[in-house]
Amino acid sequence: MNINKTQVNIYCDESRHTSGGDDFMVIGAIKCDRELKKEIVHKIHCMKRDFNTQGEFGWKRLSPNRKDFYFKLIDLFFEYDLTFRCIVVDKRKINDEVFNEGDKELGFYKFYYLMLRDTLEHDKDYHIYLDWQQNKDQHRFTKLKYFLQKKLLGKAKISCLEPVTSTNQPLIELADLFIGAVGYQYNNRSDSEIKVEFCSILAQRLNDLTPKYFKRGNLNTFTSKDEKKFNIFRWEPNN
Repeated sequence: MNINKTQVNIYCDESRHTSGGDDFMVIGAIKCDRELKKEIVHKIHCMKRDFNTQGEFGWKRLSPNRKDFYFKLIDLFFEYDLTFRCIVVDKRKINDEVFNEGDKELGFYKFYYLMLRDTLEHDKDYHIYLDWQQNKDQHRFTKLKYFLQKKLLGKAKISCLEPVTSTNQPLIELADLFIGAVGYQYNNRSDSEIKVEFCSILAQRLNDLTPKYFKRGNLNTFTSKDEKKFNIFRWEPNN
C-alpha cells in the first residue's frame, strides 16, 4: 500500500429507481476519511441511545416521534468532515433501448459510475460500499470497479468496491436519508409535515454555507461539479 494515499470510505445508496410513481431517481453517497469512520459511527450510536431510537434510520423511517434524532443528524453532518454527492435522473429521459441494449440494470450502473466518477480524487485510496441489491449480472460490481479504476489512470486506488447490507451501516443510512430528502423535493412531494420540515432545515443549513446554490427550504437544485459539502448533479442526456 502506498502510505502517501489517504484512505477514504464511500457509502452509497439509491432511491426511487424502481418506483413507478416518481419521475426522478437519486443515487448518492456519503464520503469520509477512513480514520474518522469509527468516531462518527460511535457518535451516531450514542445519539440513538440518547434519543431512544431503535433500528435503522433511513428516509422512510423519518417520523414526528424521531424528529429530534433526525434533526441532530443534520448537525452531525456539518460537525464532521463528511461530504455528500448525488446524481438526480429524470427517468422519463432514459432511453435504455438506444444506449444500453435494452438492459435497464446496465443503465442504472452507468448512473452509479457517473455519480462516483467526479467524487474520486487523485492520491487517495478508496473503500467503496454499495447498499446490496440483487443483480442479473453477477459481475456488475466488479465491472463498476474496473471502469472507475480505469478512469483514475493509476492516480488513485480503489482497494475495494463491494455490496453490503444497510443494517448496522449507519453511514449508508445517512446517505439514504439525504438521498431521500433530495428525491422527495425533486418529485414535488409534500405529504409529510416532518419530511417537509427536515428538507427545509437541511436546505437552510446549506444555504448558510453555500447560498449560491441552496435557496431556503429547497433542495430541488443543482450545484457545480466542484461543490464539496453537498453536491447535487442533475443528469441530462447530453452531459
